[in-house]
Amino acid sequence: MNLIHSLTLIIHILAGTAAMILFWAPAIAKKGSPNHIRFGRYYVNAMYAIAASGFVMALLVIIDPIGLHSDAASNITDPEKQATVIRSFWSFLMYLSLLTVATLRHGVLVLKYKKDRKQLTRLGHLSLMTALTVLGPVLAIWGYQIGMTLLIIFGCLGLFLGGSMLHYCFKSDLSKMQWWIEHLGSMIGSGIAAYTAFFSFGVRRLLEDYATLQLLSWILPGVIGTIVIQYLTRHYRKKFANKQPNTSTTSVV
Repeated sequence: MNLIHSLTLIIHILAGTAAMILFWAPAIAKKGSPNHIRFGRYYVNAMYAIAASGFVMALLVIIDPIGLHSDAASNITDPEKQATVIRSFWSFLMYLSLLTVATLRHGVLVLKYKKDRKQLTRLGHLSLMTALTVLGPVLAIWGYQIGMTLLIIFGCLGLFLGGSMLHYCFKSDLSKMQWWIEHLGSMIGSGIAAYTAFFSFGVRRLLEDYATLQLLSWILPGVIGTIVIQYLTRHYRKKFANKQPNTSTTSVV
């Protein structure tokens, strides 16, 4: 199990590094251009690798928290309490994997099926959005009970994102170019997950003696990303208000 975890961690780190770099390529490139489409595909594939490897690692640690974190268990007096703490943190990372897949897949599908939103309510995608929405409050309540602010914050964020995606899929009427705005917001949302995972793993050890800075480094991507999403949403809604809908844009994936 330790070997599987170590190999998966290597894949996770490599995919994460690639995704954090690739995130900016389609963001900077002209929308609908060959570079936007090509690098968008690369980014999506890297993010799926992150989510899959993160889920596997989280599952292994939840099954055997002390065995896979012997360094954290070397001087403990209450193994059960330590196991709970480890499981809680890795449950958060498992939820982060779900958030990544749900937002990423939503961003892909709203562009692909901009003319037929019924495709977005198929069982596979609907299950992801529903799980993200329902498990958000569960994670938040659990975080409150054990005193982990990080779980509360991302439980609320997952509830908000999942609810927003479900609202888009079942909304009777869309405003002009709303599919484009939804795609943009979802892809930024997946980027939030990528950068949060990076800080959760990378910065956590550097700031292990500074709990407040740790928490700040984890929540900053979410706070900044949410602000950017809200700003761009308002900006493009105004921009497209007096334009006719355009459904000729080529899908990026």
